[in-house]
Amino acid sequence: MDVQHMINTPGCRIPVAMVNYKKPHKNRKRGYCGYRAVFLEREDIDKVRVVIKEKSIKKYLKRGKKYHCCYRFFQRSTKPGHEHRSLRFSKCTKIHDRETINLEQDFINVQCFENSNYNQTHRIYDDVYAFCKKIKVKNATTCGKQYNVLLIGMDSMSLSRFVQTMTRTAKFVYDKFWPNYRGYHKVGDNTFPNLMAALTGHNISSIMKSCSGRMDQCNNKLIWSIYKNSGYVTAYGEDHLRLPDIFSKDYSFRKSPTDHYMRPFFLKEEIEINNHSLLCAGKISSGQQLLDYAINFVLTYKDDPFFGFFWMNSFSHNMNNHPEDADRMFEDFFNRLYYTGAFDNTFIIFLSDHGIRFGENRILVESYYDDRLPLLYIWPPTTFKMNYPDKLKSLLINQFRLITPYDLFDTLFEISKLADCDEVENEAADPNHNSIFSVISPNRTCQDVGIHDKWCSCHNLYPLDAEDAEGIRSVHFAVSHIVSVMQTIKTKRCWSCTHLSLKNVSRIHFYYDKNKINIYFVVAFSMSPMNIFYEATVLHKDSQMYLVGSVSIISPYKGFGDCTIKHEDRIYCVCQKNDNCRLSSIF
Repeated sequence: MDVQHMINTPGCRIPVAMVNYKKPHKNRKRGYCGYRAVFLEREDIDKVRVVIKEKSIKKYLKRGKKYHCCYRFFQRSTKPGHEHRSLRFSKCTKIHDRETINLEQDFINVQCFENSNYNQTHRIYDDVYAFCKKIKVKNATTCGKQYNVLLIGMDSMSLSRFVQTMTRTAKFVYDKFWPNYRGYHKVGDNTFPNLMAALTGHNISSIMKSCSGRMDQCNNKLIWSIYKNSGYVTAYGEDHLRLPDIFSKDYSFRKSPTDHYMRPFFLKEEIEINNHSLLCAGKISSGQQLLDYAINFVLTYKDDPFFGFFWMNSFSHNMNNHPEDADRMFEDFFNRLYYTGAFDNTFIIFLSDHGIRFGENRILVESYYDDRLPLLYIWPPTTFKMNYPDKLKSLLINQFRLITPYDLFDTLFEISKLADCDEVENEAADPNHNSIFSVISPNRTCQDVGIHDKWCSCHNLYPLDAEDAEGIRSVHFAVSHIVSVMQTIKTKRCWSCTHLSLKNVSRIHFYYDKNKINIYFVVAFSMSPMNIFYEATVLHKDSQMYLVGSVSIISPYKGFGDCTIKHEDRIYCVCQKNDNCRLSSIF
């Protein structure tokens, strides 16, 4: 194995560039969501058993000794316009220890109340629980074996960050010989373009044009709808709903996109604690709730074909989060999957969207590569290995080829059609994208697969002195672009953008194009006020300079541009209140 390159092919050479994620956290106390006093245990496919820990519940009592508990189901609101942000609850029904209740819906809220001496009650306990209430699966006509698919994702997890911070999970996948795709490369800046490429096979321009403001009508483009049409039961869950991540704002679903949909569960209650490092949903972490629901989904449909997509933001989205705190949780999750027998007939895909995009690590040149190379592991089912040896061979060879989320979509599409009687055309098919079940050409380049020059990392970066003349010209060119953009930004009434100026140059690197004709400068610098750090790629061609893609902010965004009208303008604006300006009074 080439230890100096992530991949080393004629079309793409990506060097190994490790950001150190093993920094000690002095005196860091792990957060705690509370202690669970009421447990709900799946007893049958449609039965749940209640266990109330008397000693634990008494710790919540404040004055008296009497209490009572009740449960209620909750789901999305059916009120037009409120479906994606409001809930409706059933009547709260009293429960007792060892009682069995019928599972009527997926999500349950348990509340306990203390009974005072004055016939008054106040709530002392509130918790939430998620189960999959089994639905009837519409069987499709098949001519072969249908394989289940389970996608488990973590936000902002490069391969490097994963192996350094989640050592137990990394050892698990290594010991079980999971193929690891070292050349899996992001195709866009943030979560949305990278996951939409994997889930639809389309680029961000196409998605914005056809789906903005009408995501429900676009649901048929998503891979889970393709599986649904092939007779699979589907599920989608994502925690940390306050983040503007996958399906938010103009891309929100008003209707449930899958058979089982976790948004109502996390809409009920998510609380950040411990300096935003832990997100709680009830008495346990949101991440644990997500993985528990995923396991429940797998067990509920163990005899039916299923497709599940579960995305975790809460332990890795930013540098305040600690993936190491989720390490044992993921190790346990994969072990539980293993002992259920799911490994025999389920493709398990463990992936991310990109690496860390903001924070002190992004000042390091190694982070240039780290940001662009998310983790991707794929477990091929035991029976698939026996039935499709040629596809398995390709799966293994492609670990060391340039792979994109578009290829992952084509792979998922092929899995969905393995059991079909007739060949079905992939509507999102592109001759430059390939299923990982076919050997991918070693001559493949970023340009071949639609990775913009801004994001391509198939080159070595060579350092230059921070005072290099051509490098400094590139910095000033990027700064002038930011200033010109800032002058056109529209802000809310009584606000404007403070003038930004260059403060410091952090690093200057360069690389040549494949033919060594044009030179690209990759520069990182800070601007005043607020000490905001940016990264830009500047092309020098025929004595002219051109900005490659957009200028990226690499320091954490802390709300300094919230006065802008357009969301995308906020990273170039430090808001200041205009003197002698008053908002119109309303009488």
